Amino acid sequence: MLWVVRMWHNLPVIPDRVVPLMNPTHSQIRTLNAASMRGFSMVELLVAVLIMGVGVLGVASLQLVSLQNSRNALLRSDALQMVYGIVDRIRINPAGDYTSVYFDDAPESIAQNCFANSCSAAQMAAFDVSVWKCSLGRHNTLSVCEDLRTGMILPSAAVQPGLPEGDGSIAVDDQGRVSVSVRWAGHNGALETLTIETQR
Repeated sequence: MLWVVRMWHNLPVIPDRVVPLMNPTHSQIRTLNAASMRGFSMVELLVAVLIMGVGVLGVASLQLVSLQNSRNALLRSDALQMVYGIVDRIRINPAGDYTSVYFDDAPESIAQNCFANSCSAAQMAAFDVSVWKCSLGRHNTLSVCEDLRTGMILPSAAVQPGLPEGDGSIAVDDQGRVSVSVRWAGHNGALETLTIETQR
C-alpha cells in the first residue's frame, strides 16, 4: 500500500487550465454554438440575390429573343407559301395578264367565283389577284375581301388573317420572267420583303 501511494503522489499534476476543455462551462458552450451556427451576412445575401437576378434576366432575355425569332420564321414561311401560291396560279393560266400589280393597290371587285364557274383567262387573272391580295392580310377590312371571305372562297379573317400589314406585288416581263414580292410588318413594325423570281 505504501508503494501504491508513493506512485500516486509521483503522478504529474494536471494544470487547472486544462480542465475547462474537458468540462466546458455553459457560457463557453453558448459561445461555441453561436460561432458554429453563424449564418450569411447581409452583404453575402445581397450578392447572392444580385447574381440570381442577373441570371433570371439573362434567361428571360434569351427566351424573348427565341420567341421573336420563331415568330419571324413563321411569318417568312407563310409569306413563302403565298408567293408560290400565286406563282402556281400564274403558270396554270398562261394567257392571263398578271402584270402591273403593285404594293398598296387595293384588290378589285370580281365578277364571279372562278372556283365554281367557268371564267375567261382575263377573268381568272383578275380573280386570282384579288383573292391573293385579300389573303395577304392588309386589305381584310375592304368590302371586296369581306365578300370573298363570307362567300367561302377564303377562310374568315379570324381563322386566316394573313400577315401583319401583308401586301404583295407581281411583275411579268416580255420574256416570261415572273417576280413576286410579299411584304409584311416584322419585329417592331419594321417592313420585311420576300421576293421570288422564276420563269413562267
